[in-house]
Amino acid sequence: MIDREEAKALLGGPKQELPHNPQTPEEILVAMKAASANYYREAIATNCHTFIEFTGLINEYIKICERNLKKGVDFTQTSAHTDGPRLHVEQWECDHINDKLRCIFPNLRMVKLDDLKKLDDSEKTATDK
Repeated sequence: MIDREEAKALLGGPKQELPHNPQTPEEILVAMKAASANYYREAIATNCHTFIEFTGLINEYIKICERNLKKGVDFTQTSAHTDGPRLHVEQWECDHINDKLRCIFPNLRMVKLDDLKKLDDSEKTATDK
């Protein structure tokens, strides 16, 4: 097992500084990447593979946010708690996320992109009434 200082050296040095008070989606992405790198740096020192796998989920989310932002979707407004747009997630991304989740939670029931689309359609139908 490696200790925290060995992990820091292995992963490129000390903790990354996050931007102060990021406001724009682009600034928020920079902060998210720094936070992910910092999480990974600390997680690897735990020597717990499944805990480290959360970094993969975080990084997938960041990639999805980046791609959606390039298409004009403000990912900062895509929460289920807002009435904003929804993130577009490709099937291969959903599959990759499910692989990460299977590693972390082996007994977790996986969600397919088609199931999410059906749920979105049923929500639209319910709100149209």
